[in-house]
Amino acid sequence: MPELLDAMGLGKASFYNAFASKHAVFLTVLDRYFSAVDLVLARALEGVKHRDEAVARLLDAILTVARDPEGRTVGWRGCLIGNTALEMGAHDETVRDRLNRGVRLLRRHFAKALSLADSDGRVLPESAVSALALHAVAGIQGILLLAKAGMLEEEIRAARQTLLLTLHASPTI
Repeated sequence: MPELLDAMGLGKASFYNAFASKHAVFLTVLDRYFSAVDLVLARALEGVKHRDEAVARLLDAILTVARDPEGRTVGWRGCLIGNTALEMGAHDETVRDRLNRGVRLLRRHFAKALSLADSDGRVLPESAVSALALHAVAGIQGILLLAKAGMLEEEIRAARQTLLLTLHASPTI
């Protein structure tokens, strides 16, 4: 908390006049994070016409956001959704509700991408779009977790490519 106050140039009193508690601050941080991610993902989809390119752009945008720009530790800070779920999801219902909003946001963007036609004009059925969007969220969260744990860069690229291949398949779900 002292680092946060220093970075903002605020004293404790000013800070706690704006927020009732550290928990309230954290919930606000989650909300702002989701808004920022929503904007990044919406921009990643701008002008994209085909499903495979759209999904690849979303995965790459998420991986870019998750990289530690200062290269600390293994170079990955992960995703605030995944990190928070591991740390607090099991015992804080309010945080869990917020995390579910974040997951729905990711699913919505993947569903939008997966709803596009492929380069041959084929469109997936809605049931497949919904299932694959959830698979995409689970897959990218898994990749981020492994990256944060020290997965090699070439393994991250291979995992990304494998996820793209599974999402490219046209299942009848």
